[in-house]
Amino acid sequence: MYIARKSYSVLSLIVVFLLFLCHPLTASDYNIHGQVMDINGKVVPDAIVTLATGLTQYSAITGSDGYYTLRISGIYDNVTGKLDVGVPYPNPFTTTVNLPFMINGSGDVRLSIYSLTGQKIKDVVFYDVTPGSYRINWDGCDQNGSPQRTGFYIYTISFNGETKSGKLIKISSPIATSSGTVLVPIMLPPEIPPSSGNISLSFITTVTCKGYYPVRLTDITVSRDTTINFQLAELQSLPFKTSGDHIAMYTSYGYRALLLKGVNLGSSPPGYFPGEIAYAITPSIYESWISRIAQAGFNSIRVYTLHPPVFYEKLAEYNERHQDKPLLLFQGIWLDEVEYPRKSTSYDLIARISSFTQEIHDVIDCLHGNKRIPFRYGKAYGDYLTDISRWVAGYIIGREISPQEVDSTNVFHPSENSYSGSQFSITTASPTEVFVTHMLDVTVSYEEQNYSIRRPVSISSWPTLDPLVHPTEIFTDEDKASFDIEKIEGRNDQAGLFACYHAYPYYPNFISQQPSYRSYSDAEGPDSYLGYLNDLKNHYSDIPLIIGEFGVPSSWGSAHQSYSNMNHGGYSEQQQGEKDLRLLHNIVDAGCGGGFMFAWMDEWFKPTWIVAYLEAYGFTSGDAFIPTRQLWHNITSPEQNFGLIGFDQSLTDPFIAYHTDIPSGSLETIEATNDNSYFYVDIKTSGSVLPGDTMMVAFDTYLSDVGESILPNGKLLTNRSEFMLRMIFGNDSATHYVTQAYDMNGLTVRFNLTNPAVQKYQSTKSNGDPGRFGYYLRRGQRTAVAWKDNTIKIRIPWTMLYFYDPTQMKVVNGAISYDGGWNYTILTSSSDGIALSVYYKGEVTSTTDRYNWAPWLVVPRTTTREKKSLQVVESGLTDFPYFAE
Repeated sequence: MYIARKSYSVLSLIVVFLLFLCHPLTASDYNIHGQVMDINGKVVPDAIVTLATGLTQYSAITGSDGYYTLRISGIYDNVTGKLDVGVPYPNPFTTTVNLPFMINGSGDVRLSIYSLTGQKIKDVVFYDVTPGSYRINWDGCDQNGSPQRTGFYIYTISFNGETKSGKLIKISSPIATSSGTVLVPIMLPPEIPPSSGNISLSFITTVTCKGYYPVRLTDITVSRDTTINFQLAELQSLPFKTSGDHIAMYTSYGYRALLLKGVNLGSSPPGYFPGEIAYAITPSIYESWISRIAQAGFNSIRVYTLHPPVFYEKLAEYNERHQDKPLLLFQGIWLDEVEYPRKSTSYDLIARISSFTQEIHDVIDCLHGNKRIPFRYGKAYGDYLTDISRWVAGYIIGREISPQEVDSTNVFHPSENSYSGSQFSITTASPTEVFVTHMLDVTVSYEEQNYSIRRPVSISSWPTLDPLVHPTEIFTDEDKASFDIEKIEGRNDQAGLFACYHAYPYYPNFISQQPSYRSYSDAEGPDSYLGYLNDLKNHYSDIPLIIGEFGVPSSWGSAHQSYSNMNHGGYSEQQQGEKDLRLLHNIVDAGCGGGFMFAWMDEWFKPTWIVAYLEAYGFTSGDAFIPTRQLWHNITSPEQNFGLIGFDQSLTDPFIAYHTDIPSGSLETIEATNDNSYFYVDIKTSGSVLPGDTMMVAFDTYLSDVGESILPNGKLLTNRSEFMLRMIFGNDSATHYVTQAYDMNGLTVRFNLTNPAVQKYQSTKSNGDPGRFGYYLRRGQRTAVAWKDNTIKIRIPWTMLYFYDPTQMKVVNGAISYDGGWNYTILTSSSDGIALSVYYKGEVTSTTDRYNWAPWLVVPRTTTREKKSLQVVESGLTDFPYFAE
C-alpha cells in the first residue's frame, strides 16, 4: 500500500509504512512518526514538523534523538479555507459564462473581471457564502451594466486570501441589456466522511529548524499510521560561488565547480502570452517538465521572471528527492520593457531604479518562501511559502537591453560615472554601467541583509552590447553601444560576479563576417561562433562566462545564415538537436562555464522578422483588438520553433472529399483537412505512382476570378491559382511556386528589394506566368510531400499559402507603403476557401467546390510531443559531466 504519490530516495525523504493488524484506525485517527537527520546522518533535535490541511495544522518538535510523533484526530471536523476553481463554460461565450468553484468554509467571495489591457471592468462581492459548490454567471457586462465587446478578458475569484484566475473569450457583439452577475449554488450530494476505514489524506508538510534550510512538501498523502523521516541541510552563507571559469556548489566534499548544461524555461504554451504566466502552466505540467528536464541530463533551469508559487514547490519537491543530483535554478529578475517607445525618457534605465529595486526585493523574498503577492495583472502572484533558496545557483537580472536604452541613459546622466555600494563598486564608468552595478549591488545586498546569504549574480546581455570591437559591423547599430561588467569590483568574501550573454552563431552578422572568427573550426567544419566565444572569453578572463541562450530552431524558414552552418532555422528536428549539441561543445571548448539551451518548449506567440508581414498579431472588432497569433503555430517562423518539445493538435477534423470535374480520370479522390499548423491534402491516383512521374498541385486560395490560369507545361487551369507545388516522384525535393504579382519575397523590415511594377502583393489575373521560384522543400528536412503506392500526402504551412490569419480565414491581399518601400501596411481579404487543380498523367483534374473551415478564437486542444531534437540532446548530454572536474 502506498501512502505518498512520490518515491523517495535514501538520500532525501524516507517513508516507512507501519500496518497495524490488531486495531484498524478510523478515518479521523492517525499516528505519524519519524526522525529528522542532517545530510551526514546526524540527528537534528528541536526541529518543528508540521502537517497542514486547509487551515488545520498539527505540529511536533523532535527530541534529543531526532524523533517526533504526531497524532491526527478529527481531521474532517475542521478542514476549511480551501478554494477550488473549475473550468469556465461555455468559453468562448456569447452572452453569459459560468465560472464554477468550490469552497470548504464560510466567507466572502469576490469576482473581478479585467480587460486584456489590465483595466478592471467588473468587481462583485458575494458576502457570507457558506461551504459548497457554486457557479458565478457573468453576463459579459461591466460595472455599469454596459455589454462588453468581443475580446479576451481575465477573471479572478478570491476567497479567504486565496485568488485563482483565468481567461475568458467573448465572441458576440454586445447585447442590449444586462442580465446581472449572480451566484448560483450547484446542487451536489453532500460528502459525508466514513466513520471507519482507511482514508487517504493530503497534507502540506514542513520541517524547520534553526540553522537549516526548511523543507516544504505539498504532496504528502497519508492513509495509515505512518513513519516519515526527513533530511535537512545546514544553511550556507555561500551555497554557490564563482570559482575560476565556473560557478561552484557547496557540497559535503567542499565546493565543486559546475559545468552548467541548462535549459531556458518560458511561460507561454499554446494560446498564451507571457503576461498570462499566472495560469498558463498547470501544476501537473510543471511537475512533469521538471522531472523530464532532469531525466534528459540537464542540471539547471533558467527562468526569466518570477513564476507562480507552484513552480518553486514542484522544483523543491523534486530536489528534495534527488539531492545527489539536484536541478539547480538560475532565477531571472525581469526589467520591464520600454513602455512608451515614442517617448525618449522611457529609454532611461536610471529612471527605472526604484521599480526595478522593488521587483528585485519581491523575487528574493519569494524564493525564500517569505512573500504573499496579491493578484496583479500580467505577472505571477500568490503565496510563496516554499524556500527554494538552497537550489538557487545565481540571479540573472534584467533582459537584453537595447542600444537605444544604453545611449539614452548615457546622454541623460553624463555625470553618473561611479558607484560605491555595500557589495559592488565601479569607477570610470558609463552611466549604463553605473546602473548595472547599482542593480547588482541591490540584489546581493538585499539577500545578504535579510537572509545572510550571498550568491553569484549577473545581468543578461547580448553580443550587440559586448565590449569588443567588430570592424565589419559598420552599417547597423549592432556594434555602437556597450557596457562592460568586468569593470565592476566586489568586496571581500563575495559569492562573485559572472558574465551572461545570449549568443547565437548567426546574429549579429559580425559573428560570421569577422575574419579573425572565421579562422576557427571544430570537428564539424568552419566555426566562426567558436571564434567569437573565444574572443569574448578572453575579455572576461577573470570571471566565468555563461551563455544564457544558445540554440537553433526547427523551423521551415531561416531568418539568418551562419558561416558556421548553424542557421536561424531551416532544420529538421534531428538537425536541431545535433546543432544544439555542437553549440554546447563550442561553449565548453571556449572555456565558458556552460550555458542554457534555448528553449524547453515552442512558444507560438513569438514573431520573427522574416514573416512579420505575413502573419497577423490579431484583428480589430469594433474598438477592441483581439490577438490571434498565439492560437496557431507558424512552422515557417524561427522564433516559434526553438523548443525541444512541441505541441500537436490533439484531434484533426476528418478529411473531406472534394467534388471534381473528372470523376473517373487518373485521380480517384482529392481530400483536404486542416489543423492549427497546416493545410493537408490527400490525393489517391487510379494506379500506383511510379518513380519519375510528375505531379503539379495548384492552390486557389481566394478570389476565383484572379490568379494564374496556365501551368508551366501549358496546361489550362479551371481554378485560377496563386500557388503551385511541383514534384517528380523518386526525387528528394519538391518546388513551391507563387505567382509573380503575389510574391512577397522582397517584403522585409529593413531592405527595399521590391519592384512595384511587377510585385503587387496581391493576386492578379494572369495567363502564362507560372510564377517565380518560391520555396525549396527537401524531404527529410521538412516533409511537404510523402507518397506510397497510389497515395500522395501533402501538408503546407499556412504562411506558405499567405494566410495572414488562418484563425479568421484571412489572406494577404495587397500592401501599402507610406515611406517609399521600406515599411508596409498589409491589406487582407477573407478567403472563400481553397480550391485545387491537380496535373497528373497528362490531364488536369480540378475541384468544383472549395474547402472551408470554421474560424477559431480558442487554441485547439494540443498534446505535448517530445521533438526528435530532445532525444538527440538527451543522448549527447551524457558527454558533459555534472561537475566540471
